[in-house]
Amino acid sequence: MGLAAKLAAATAQASPSWSGYAAPPSAPQQPAFDPTKDIDAVLRMLEDGVKDQNISHFYPSGSLKPIAERIVRTGALTQIAQSWHLPYELAMDLARLALFDIALLLDDSASMQFLENGVRIAELRMMVGRIATAAGLFDSDGIEVRWLNSKKEGNGFTTEAQVVELIERVKWDRATPLGTAMKHKILEPLVYKKIKKNALKKPFLIISVTDGAPTAEPRDEIVKVIIEARDKLSKTPYTPDAVSFQFAQVGNDLEARQFLEEIDSHPTIGSLVDVLLPSPALHRLGPIHSGWDSSDEK
Repeated sequence: MGLAAKLAAATAQASPSWSGYAAPPSAPQQPAFDPTKDIDAVLRMLEDGVKDQNISHFYPSGSLKPIAERIVRTGALTQIAQSWHLPYELAMDLARLALFDIALLLDDSASMQFLENGVRIAELRMMVGRIATAAGLFDSDGIEVRWLNSKKEGNGFTTEAQVVELIERVKWDRATPLGTAMKHKILEPLVYKKIKKNALKKPFLIISVTDGAPTAEPRDEIVKVIIEARDKLSKTPYTPDAVSFQFAQVGNDLEARQFLEEIDSHPTIGSLVDVLLPSPALHRLGPIHSGWDSSDEK
């Protein structure tokens, strides 16, 4: 999948800057035909997403049309295309977000505040706010938010304001236990608990936003955690495709970039992982669109 959501990213065009890249001054020229208002076009996009991501277990025949109708009726894609200055073709890709539940794992380590003069927190705030807004447009369930260290959490967030309020209450300190937090704060309560009860209703897209490589745990802990998730899901009807992992970097730490590139191209977990690095090309949907995922790997 890769949030595919390099979604957060589509935010670069809507915001003044992201990691120093300026946004375009105006919306792109759109074709006369607007596919974001066409139920059949949206339905085809959803059908392609189910096939591409191998998640038909969650979507039996006939289940996608009501989703397509709701997306068109609410004008979700049109809103995103207009407010984020996206061409229709790119906005249409974001319809796939309606197929997933989204959980965010956010970095609240000390380096977020003390390095780069707090820019990393600003980047995280913008990125996560956009994700919450988009998720709220496509799914009334909203997103779940957890932190690497803090016990504070958000449930069912659908607006940027909710995310900002949560971020303001977090204390930026301690380490970056990426794998440990992924297992105990995301996978165990939100995924494993549900699969034991055969109660996982939608595939999960897990987005981790961090500014550095893991600390206070083995460097390969996150790899072990993802392999464990793959193995657990392989023993269920859901298959490993029921959970996809997106890792997004804020800040410009070179060690973090190297680490994230390593897991993105890892021979064992690479197909379940995608990485968003600071870049002007922020619209890729690797985690929920395999074409985007393979296009950014070496």
